[in-house]
Amino acid sequence: MKPATRRSKRKLKRAHRKLRTSAGGAAREVIRADMKKMKGRTRGLEKFSGNRTVGKNGAIRQSASAPVFKHPKTKLEAAIQRYVDLFDFAPVGYVSFDRVGRIEEINVAAARLLGDSRDRLIGKPFAPYVIEEDSALFLNHLLRCRSSESRVETELHLKKKGNGEIVAHLASSPVTSSMRNGTLLYQTAIIDLTERKRAEEAIRQSEKRYRALFDWVPVAVYTCDAKGLIQEYNQHAVELWGREPKRNDPSEKFCGSFKIFYPDGRPMPHHKCPMARSLRGEKLTATDLEILVEQSSGARRNVLVSPTALRGGQGKIIGAINCLHDITVRKRTENALRESEERSRAVIHQSTAGIAGTDLAGHIMFANQKFCLMLGYKERELVGKTIFEITHPGDIAESRRLFHRIVKKAEPYQLEKRYCRKDGSSVWVSVSASPLRDAQGKTQSAVSVVLDISDQKKAQAILEDRARGLEGEILAISDREQRRLGQDLHDSLCQHLTAIAFMARSVALRLKKHRVIEVEHIEKIAELINDGVTEARTIARGLHPVEMEPPGLVTALAALVKQPHWPVPCRLEADEEISVPDSTVALHLYRIAREAVINANKYARAREIIVRMRRSTKGIELSVIDDGVGISANSLAGSGMGFHIMQYRARSIGARLEIKPIKPHGTRLTCYVRK
Repeated sequence: MKPATRRSKRKLKRAHRKLRTSAGGAAREVIRADMKKMKGRTRGLEKFSGNRTVGKNGAIRQSASAPVFKHPKTKLEAAIQRYVDLFDFAPVGYVSFDRVGRIEEINVAAARLLGDSRDRLIGKPFAPYVIEEDSALFLNHLLRCRSSESRVETELHLKKKGNGEIVAHLASSPVTSSMRNGTLLYQTAIIDLTERKRAEEAIRQSEKRYRALFDWVPVAVYTCDAKGLIQEYNQHAVELWGREPKRNDPSEKFCGSFKIFYPDGRPMPHHKCPMARSLRGEKLTATDLEILVEQSSGARRNVLVSPTALRGGQGKIIGAINCLHDITVRKRTENALRESEERSRAVIHQSTAGIAGTDLAGHIMFANQKFCLMLGYKERELVGKTIFEITHPGDIAESRRLFHRIVKKAEPYQLEKRYCRKDGSSVWVSVSASPLRDAQGKTQSAVSVVLDISDQKKAQAILEDRARGLEGEILAISDREQRRLGQDLHDSLCQHLTAIAFMARSVALRLKKHRVIEVEHIEKIAELINDGVTEARTIARGLHPVEMEPPGLVTALAALVKQPHWPVPCRLEADEEISVPDSTVALHLYRIAREAVINANKYARAREIIVRMRRSTKGIELSVIDDGVGISANSLAGSGMGFHIMQYRARSIGARLEIKPIKPHGTRLTCYVRK
C-alpha cells in the first residue's frame, strides 16, 4: 500500500472515532458509502501511476500530458464535516439508544432539550430523563422497538433541568451500526411538542370560548363554507328557522329556513338571499338586510341579517358567518306605534276643536285644520309663531302667567281669552292646556285644545241684556200688581170698611142722642163685616190659591170664576177626571188663567168669559175664551207685559202658549201642556 493511501485510511479512522461521539447513524452510513467509493478511487490511482514521473529528490510529478486530478481526501473530509454539521446542528433532537435504553449518540439539539452536556449524556440511560409517571410509557416504547422493524412513536413527558417538563414525541427506527460490529441501535428523533401543545391548548380554549359564545349569543348565528354548505348553527337559529338543517348537505345551502321572502312578501330564492350574495362578494345595502323567514308551520318572522364573508391569507373567500336578529316584536311595535300615530293624527286634524302643540318657549309646533280656520291662517304660517303673538293684548299677561306655570310646575290650566285673527278681528276661545312629559316625567312640550266660544259670548250678552230687561219687566209687573192690589182693596174691601164705618158712626150717634140701638143696624154692620172678610179672602186667594193637590187645580179655577167682583160673568168647563200631579205646573196654569181672565174683564168688553180645561191625546189644554171685541194682528205682534209673563210661565213648565182671534168676534188664549 502506498504511503498516501495509508495516510488517507488513518484520517478516515480518526474521523470515525470522532463520529462516535458527535455524528449520528445517518452520517456514519453516508460516510461508510463514501469510504467504499474512496477505495475504488485509490485503486484507480495505482493504475494511473504509470503516467507519473519522479524527480531527483524522489517527489512525484504530474506528466504534462496527464489529466488534472484533485486528491480525494479533501472531498472526503468536506463530506464528513457536512454530515457532522447536519447531525449536530439539526433543529430536531436526535439520539441513539441501545436495546436497554442507554444513550450511544446524541446531537446538540437533544442535549439542549435534556439540559445537560453531550459528553455527560453519552453512555447514560435515557430513562432517568423521563418523568416518573411516564416511565412505563418509555419501557413500553423500548419493548416495541425490539419487537418491530418499523418506526415506533410515543408521546411522553421529559424532565427539564430546573423542575420543568417537556412534552416530547419520540420516533425510533432500528439501524445496524457497522462501527460497533453490527450492533442494533435505535435512532430516535425527539420533537419538542411543548409549544405546539400550548398552541393546541390555546386553540382548544379559543374554540371552547368560540363555541360558548356561538351558543350563548342572544341572536341566531350560523356559518357556511365557500360553497354555501351550512357548517354550524346555534339553538337560536334552530328556534328562528323552526327546524334543524343538515350540516354539509348540498340540499341545505345558504340558509336553514323553510322559505324566505322579501319584506314586501315576494318569494326570495335561497341562492339570492343575503348570505349567498355575501359569499359571492357582493356589497349589500341596508335595504338588502331585511327578510321574512317562514317556518314549516307557516309562521313568518321579520329578520334583520348581517352576513360577513371570511377570507383566507390570499384574500379569497373561504366562508361566511351570519347573525340573524329577530325583529318581529319590534316590527309589530313599530306598526302599532305607526297606527297609533296615524289615529292620533286623524283625531287631531279631524277634530271639531282646535288643537295646537307648543314647545316650552311657547312656539307653535303644529296646529290642526280647525285651529287654522279659527284664526284664518295656514299651518305653515302659524308654525314658529308664539301663542302670545296671536293673543289679544288684553289677555297676554294672564296667558303668560298660566303658561309659565305649566312649564315650571306641569300644572294644566283652563282660560277664556281672545285670539287675534289674521284679518285683525278677535275671537273668543276657551283654552284647555296640558303638559306633555318625557320618559323621566319632565315637561317637554304642551298641547292646547281650543274651542270657539264667540257665539256663546254673544248669547251670554243677549241673555244679560234680556235679564236686565226682565228685571225691569219684573219690577213693572210688581208695580202693576201692587196697583191692581191697591185698586182691588180700594174698590172692594175699602168700600165695605167705609160702609161699616158709616153704620158704626150712625149707631154711635143714636146711642148718644137717643140712647137707643136698633138691632137691624147692628146686624147690618155684622153683615158688612162678613162681606169684607169674604172679599179679603178672595183677594188673598188670588194672591196665593189653595194648595195644589192633583184635583186642586179644577177647584181653584172654579173659585176663580165665581168671584163676585168680576164685571163680566165667568164660567168653568172642565173634565171631571182631569188632574195635574205636579203642583208647580198646576200653580203656573192657575196664574196664566187668572191673568187671562183679568185681561178679558178689563179690555175685551165681552159679555161672557169661559175657562175651559180638557184632556187630549197629547196632554192638557187650558183655554180662556171671551166673546169681546177680539185682538188684531198688530196687537199680537206687540203684546203687553201680561202676555210676556204668561209666555214665560208656559216656557218654564215646557208648555206652549197660543193666542188667536175667533169668529165672528172674540179671543181665545190656549196653553198646551204635553204629557
